[in-house]
Amino acid sequence: MRRPFPGAVAVVALIVGGCATTGPAPAASPFNPTDVAWLQLVVPMTENALAAARLAPGHAASPAVRAAADSVAAPAERLLTRLKSARDRAGLPAADVHGGHRMPGMVTAADLVALRTGTGEEFDRRLVALLRAHAAQLVVLARGEQTSGGDAETRELAGEVGAEGARQEKALTGLG
Repeated sequence: MRRPFPGAVAVVALIVGGCATTGPAPAASPFNPTDVAWLQLVVPMTENALAAARLAPGHAASPAVRAAADSVAAPAERLLTRLKSARDRAGLPAADVHGGHRMPGMVTAADLVALRTGTGEEFDRRLVALLRAHAAQLVVLARGEQTSGGDAETRELAGEVGAEGARQEKALTGLG
């Protein structure tokens, strides 16, 4: 018997714990509760991390931090388009069911406010820490989806998201 990856347990715990308020996809759907929870979490995580990375040109002190943020933003935009498409294919609402929740890897509204008002080295440290946490959590969540997701296209997308998270972690190493 295959053991679930710990990240899969976290995704399933979100569903059981009530975070996935829209419920599972219809019974005839290839999407299972893991797919639903993963999409409902990774879409807003990516949107918020992208919003944070886009602040770097006007706030970062270090050219290296600006370059790293740019290297995060472009692929995140492409993945976000695909994540939203998968969410739509699953019939899920665009609403952020995790809004206001403090979760690993989630750049919050408060984090974005702090970044918008910050500049220089403090901005750099905060941005890099947030983007690192985001990238690390993408890897964990992607493994959970790949292990326990029901929809083959979403599992494949999770593999790409996880690979991008790993690439982002490397790009951010040694910064901030």
